Amino acid sequence: MIPMVSFRTRIALAVVLLATTLRAQDAAQVLSTSVAFNTLKNSATLTVEQRAEADGLGKMARESAAAGRYGEALKNLAHGMAVVRGTQWTPTTALTAALTMKLDRVVLEPSSAVKITLGQLFPLDQPIEGKLSGTVALLPLAGGVPLKVLRAVDAVAGDFTAPVTLDVALPDIADGNYRIAVSLAEASGKPIAKNAAVRIEKGLAKRVAEDKAAMRALASKENDALRAAMPSIEYRIGLVDLANAHEVNVERVDFDAELKDAETMLAAGEEGRDPFAARRGDFRKAYRSNVDDTLQPYRIFVPASYDGSKPYPLVVALHGMGGDENSYFDSRVYGSGAFAKEAERRGYIAVCPKGRNPASMYAGPAETDVLDVVAEVRRAYRIDPGRIYLTGHSMGGYGTWSVAMSHPELFAAIAPVSGGGNPAGMAKIAKIPELVVHGDNDKTVSVEQSRKMVAAAKALEVEIKYVEIAGGDHLSAALRTFTDVFDWFDAHKR
Repeated sequence: MIPMVSFRTRIALAVVLLATTLRAQDAAQVLSTSVAFNTLKNSATLTVEQRAEADGLGKMARESAAAGRYGEALKNLAHGMAVVRGTQWTPTTALTAALTMKLDRVVLEPSSAVKITLGQLFPLDQPIEGKLSGTVALLPLAGGVPLKVLRAVDAVAGDFTAPVTLDVALPDIADGNYRIAVSLAEASGKPIAKNAAVRIEKGLAKRVAEDKAAMRALASKENDALRAAMPSIEYRIGLVDLANAHEVNVERVDFDAELKDAETMLAAGEEGRDPFAARRGDFRKAYRSNVDDTLQPYRIFVPASYDGSKPYPLVVALHGMGGDENSYFDSRVYGSGAFAKEAERRGYIAVCPKGRNPASMYAGPAETDVLDVVAEVRRAYRIDPGRIYLTGHSMGGYGTWSVAMSHPELFAAIAPVSGGGNPAGMAKIAKIPELVVHGDNDKTVSVEQSRKMVAAAKALEVEIKYVEIAGGDHLSAALRTFTDVFDWFDAHKR
């Protein structure tokens, strides 16, 4: 018999879970900021004094993060970046780095209201003495001249450790993507500016509500095609909610196209047709995660030749820090679709999981996401179990090694790019052929990270090919070696 859990206990557990989540978010923010700091420092020409000061602040940030003092770590890193840029670390500079801006919603109707909360990542060592005044304005998405000043901000204290809220009314304006910008300054000081992207669209909320109602009406139907597609439909309709919760970037979502896609899939499902059966090319799907019952998206490419008559190879691509499931398909870093074009040419199904938390390093739930996506694809398509491959760039390169080490039985070959890993775990994947790629001028992840892994592999006589790109930087290595990656996979079956 399962014991009853009291309401108070449930609340306590919820508080612990929330605190754990928030601390994980803080740690992820420190990790991503430290990567940006180290890249900036390694790319700059510094004096001996500048480098010593920057190195010292980096050390302090690592110590603060290790002790769980994430705000202090962020302050050290922001100070370090100011040193590298040659910017004086004044109270105004510190507040510019510390100030945060969050909107209660980012998908808005014309003439509606929005609440802005200004907060602070860390306390200042030296406070701003005077009051701050300024404006809240609506700008074009790309910035420039304000379209309208929405309100004035008069004489607020230069300390937002206790958050400050600003209520703003939007104008009646044409549908589109915009920015809401807050600019504050002392009477004779340099402005402190923050901005956030928003989508303003008349009738969008009503359309989403109607689609949700249609989805609920169909959900009870005993229809295998609709049941399999429902997570993908629900995810598309829920994108407005996810944007308002700051879980997806509003600038990257075409809400009209996503809702049209959901509506087309609902119509197909109502007729008992699988909306994905004849779909080829690249598109997004979603599934409901067993980790936390959330809908998790993934991007998939199905070549035109696929007809289910024979098993196809599958390549799983892991995006880098700050990316998402769309990165390998859309990002200019990856040639804006070059990976999918190579998959089409070779006859591969390709998939990119989201890997929740853009600084996860593919640990914990993010690793489970990778495995769940592989399982989802294998259920929906005819996949050759001896030809499942794993590649990834940057954080995805780290993830390629770590996921393969945790599940060596799954992959026929791997290709980590511009990443690193734990050399001690190499024995776990000694039977998996490895293609390793790294640029020797990488300012973000040192080439030594791959060299250590390659040395460990060679010591165990692993089948390995190492491509070190002379003069190659962190970003260019992936795109320059897509052909090498697919050549490697073509040559290896489990």
